[in-house]
Amino acid sequence: MIYFNVHSGVNIPKKKDNTKNKSIEVSKPPKLLYFPMSMHIGKPANINVAIGDNVKIGSLLGTADGTISANIHSSVSGKVVDIVEMDGFRGNSKTDVVENDFKDEKISLEKLDDRIDVDTFVQRLLDAGITGKGGAGFPTSVKYKAEKDKMRYIVINGAECEPYSTTDHRIMIEYADQIVKTVNFIGNIYEIEQEHIAIEGHMEEAIKSLKLAIEKNEAANISIHELGDEYPQGHAGLQIREVLGIEIEEGSRTGDVGVLQSNVSTIKAIHDAIFLGDPLTKRAITISGEMINNPKNLMVRNGTPISHLIDECEGLKSEDITLINGGPMMGKIFEDTSYPADKDTTTILALEHIEAQEETACIRCSRCVHSCPVALQPIVISNAYKNNEVHKVPSLRSQTCISCGVCTYICPANIPLLENIQAINKQWKEIQNG
Repeated sequence: MIYFNVHSGVNIPKKKDNTKNKSIEVSKPPKLLYFPMSMHIGKPANINVAIGDNVKIGSLLGTADGTISANIHSSVSGKVVDIVEMDGFRGNSKTDVVENDFKDEKISLEKLDDRIDVDTFVQRLLDAGITGKGGAGFPTSVKYKAEKDKMRYIVINGAECEPYSTTDHRIMIEYADQIVKTVNFIGNIYEIEQEHIAIEGHMEEAIKSLKLAIEKNEAANISIHELGDEYPQGHAGLQIREVLGIEIEEGSRTGDVGVLQSNVSTIKAIHDAIFLGDPLTKRAITISGEMINNPKNLMVRNGTPISHLIDECEGLKSEDITLINGGPMMGKIFEDTSYPADKDTTTILALEHIEAQEETACIRCSRCVHSCPVALQPIVISNAYKNNEVHKVPSLRSQTCISCGVCTYICPANIPLLENIQAINKQWKEIQNG
């Protein structure tokens, strides 16, 4: 049964003006950097170094442990001065601590050309530690390997639908040639029928840059698909229906219908891994919000503490703030600015302190139902959670939830609908796992 509905969702304030016209600045790395072995979805990497080891940019600090895992590389040259257990954005993890010598000595992988085969390509993604940079952090080598025999389409996700976030926007403007070259390259080695870059229509400068790059590279096979402004345009199933007219049935993946989808910043990382021999050691991050003195887009070395990035943006306007890792719709509140930036840190927000609003009774307005992009009944699922009716999870399809946060955002009664849906899904998963 098909449930995705691209015409649902909501229009929310973009709040991108503070950074959308600011070029990506190169962040200066600090003295100490911290590399958790959990920088991705799946099993943590295995530590590959010992205290006292000298490392360079690109040195392997952690090796992938199994299929759903990823290599982790140093983003600076220097010395491993400690190995500790510490908290980060993905919880507690063994962490390599590297003291930067500021020499930026570097080791690279062998540069490849566009004549390689699929197996060589997938191996390079694994060796370079490439993971999805749209926020999920799924190992990219797994996605491309699992779907290599049935690929027909590629859809590059440039729909940066979270408020404040502008790094993908800037990547498409500043690295358009590299994006187009890499999409063309992937299309050729997989013999793709159609290649698309999906981007919200209001990103006019990015659209212009991509079109010029397509013309320059004679890549007429790549089409630009302009999306509407409704949130969440970046969800895979919704986007593929909009771009290709292909329905993703409940429980299916994009690869099941011959579609490969990657975030535009992931494509930039793939370019660097293939054509420059660079493993994934840095990423662009938007530092923004009303409580940041000078919002910026920064190219950040993996392992840099968030406190260092805030300082590079001239600090905070107040200490009475709410910090969010990610956007305000799907991001997570955090307090400890010693957490290091990792591979899927897209945005750091400093907002005015958010007081939890008092929950009141449902007024039966049905806004959550009409706005849900995957046709759930959020209030019904929430009530099932409150009534300890976890057995209703299958019939209510609550595991279909994409955690977009639309229901909570639109609820006039301040009911934490998404939080309740996630809680009942967690209970169900625990029951299924025994």
